[in-house]
Amino acid sequence: MKPAVGVVDTSMKKFSIASIVASGFAAALFGLAAPASADISHHQWINDIQPRASVGTVTSTVGNGR
Repeated sequence: MKPAVGVVDTSMKKFSIASIVASGFAAALFGLAAPASADISHHQWINDIQPRASVGTVTSTVGNGR
């Protein structure tokens, strides 16, 4: 059944305003959250856990060592 002319359905309008307010609160929550901080201790930890290879020097026993 169609609403009468000049009658406004406010239930959807209230729902859309409530969803806009809720999405604004969610954006503020995520936007104002503390940013991840990767300070110098994090970089030192990354360098500590990376594998390193160490190789010795090769000396030639034949020829003039070039």
